Amino acid sequence: MKKSIKFLLCTAMCSAILLPLSACSKTKNDESVLNVICLSKGYGNGWIKTIAEKFEEEHPGYTVNLEGAIAEAPSLIKTHINSKNNIDDLYISVGNDWKTYAAQGKFASLDDLIEQEVDGVKIKDKVTTEYSESIYFPDKNGDVHTYRLPWTAGVGGIYYNKKMFETYGWEIPKTYDELITLCNTIVDANIEFSSGGTAKAVKPFVYTGQNIDYFDYTVYTWWAQLSGEDSIKEFMQYGSPDNYNANTNETYGNLKKATEMWKNIFGNPKYVMDDGNGMSNHTAQTNFNNGCAAMMFNGDWVYNEILNYKIDNKDFELAIMPTPVASDAKETSITYTIGEDQYIAIPESSIKKDLAKDFIKLMVSDYGCGVFLNEAHGLLAYKSSLTANDTTDAFMQNLLTVKTGYSKAFTNYPTVRGTSDIKNSTKMLYLSSLIDIWGTSALRPYGKLLGSNAKPVEDAFNDISGEISRSWQNWKIQAGIK
Repeated sequence: MKKSIKFLLCTAMCSAILLPLSACSKTKNDESVLNVICLSKGYGNGWIKTIAEKFEEEHPGYTVNLEGAIAEAPSLIKTHINSKNNIDDLYISVGNDWKTYAAQGKFASLDDLIEQEVDGVKIKDKVTTEYSESIYFPDKNGDVHTYRLPWTAGVGGIYYNKKMFETYGWEIPKTYDELITLCNTIVDANIEFSSGGTAKAVKPFVYTGQNIDYFDYTVYTWWAQLSGEDSIKEFMQYGSPDNYNANTNETYGNLKKATEMWKNIFGNPKYVMDDGNGMSNHTAQTNFNNGCAAMMFNGDWVYNEILNYKIDNKDFELAIMPTPVASDAKETSITYTIGEDQYIAIPESSIKKDLAKDFIKLMVSDYGCGVFLNEAHGLLAYKSSLTANDTTDAFMQNLLTVKTGYSKAFTNYPTVRGTSDIKNSTKMLYLSSLIDIWGTSALRPYGKLLGSNAKPVEDAFNDISGEISRSWQNWKIQAGIK
C-alpha cells in the first residue's frame, strides 16, 4: 500500500455540519487505516502530520487518516462516539466530557498501555508529575482504570512584549507589588501608538477577548502561592459545599484574594486596553502583537497563533515571565498547568486498538515531544530529555526555562489514589466533572467584576457560594453519590 497521510479536512460545508467521518471521506473501516480525530486549533496540525509520517514509516502497509484534524474536533467526537457506525480509532482533543465518555464505557481501557515502556520508562511514569493521578478514573463499580491520557502541559501566565520591555528599560516584575509598580510606570510613560490614524497610549495589559478562562492560569497560580499545594489538593476533593464559603474556608478565601489581585489590575481602566466587551480572542492577540499593550494573560498556544497571523512587527517579540509572587505567599515556586480537560483516548468501538496504542507510544516518546516542541510550539504532558538546547526558537527556549524553573506544578484534577479506601473516594471524580474549582464555568466570577454593573468581589463570591449550596445535592445525585 502506498504510504500517504489523508489530510483533506473535508470541505467547509462538511466541517460546518459535522457529518460523520465516513460521510466525509466515503472511507470504510479499513483495517489498514488508522482514523484519528485531533483538535487543530492553537497548536495547529503540522506536528501530528509529522508524527503520522514517522508512524507510517515504522508501520509499512498502514495509513494514518487525519481528515478529523480540525478545529471542530470536540463536536465531531461527540457525533461519532454516539454513532452505531463509528470508525474512529484515536481521539486527541479537549473537553470535560471525556469523563462522561469514560464513565459510560465509550473509551477503551488503557491499563495495559500505561505499563508498556517508551524510551525505557513505563508510560505511567513518563506522565508529568502534576498529571500522574489524572490518568486514573473509576468504573461504575468504583474500580480504578485508565481510560484517558493527558495531552499537553500548557504553560499559562503573563506574556509580554520583550522588545518593548528592552526599549524602555522595564524590569521583569518578580513580585505582585512590582507588577503594580510596573503598570503605573507604563501608564506614566504615556507611550503612543497609532490605531486607525488616532494616537493612543500603550496600556500595561490587553484583555483576553472572550476567553475569560485564560485568567484562571495566573489566578490559580496566585491561589497556590497563597495556600500551598496541599491545601489546593484538599480543596479539590470537593467534600462539602461549605468549602465554597470564602469567609470560613481559608483555602477558598485565598482564591478570593487571588481574584482581588486580578481585579486590582483589570478593574482599573488605566491598566487595560479593553474591558472585554465584544473583543474576540483573535482581535485581542492581534492588538497585543501590534504593540497596543505591553502584557497579556494567556496560554502558550498564543505563540503559535501569533506566528500564523503573519504580522511583521519588528517591535514585537513574545516572551513569558514567571508569575510574580503574591504578598504573604506560602510557596513561591509553584505553577498551574493547563490541560486537565484534554485527553488522548481510544474509542471502545475501535477495531484497531493495538495500532492506536502504537501511535500513542510514538506521540508521547521523546521524539514526539520534540516534534510538538518545535512544530506546535508547546509542551506535551510527558517527561523527556528535552532542554532549551533542543530548539533554536528563542521563545520556546524562554518557555522551557520558565517552566523548568518552577519546583512544583499542579492541575485541577482531584487526587484519590493512595487513600485508605479508594472506592469511597472515586465517586468524587464524577462530582468534579460537574463543579470544578468555580463550581461551573458559568460561576467563574471575572465577567461579573468588570463594567458599569460590576459587583464587588465579596458579592461575586457570595453568589458562587449560594449557587453551590443550592445545586450541591442535585450534583451529588447526578454523580451517583448517595
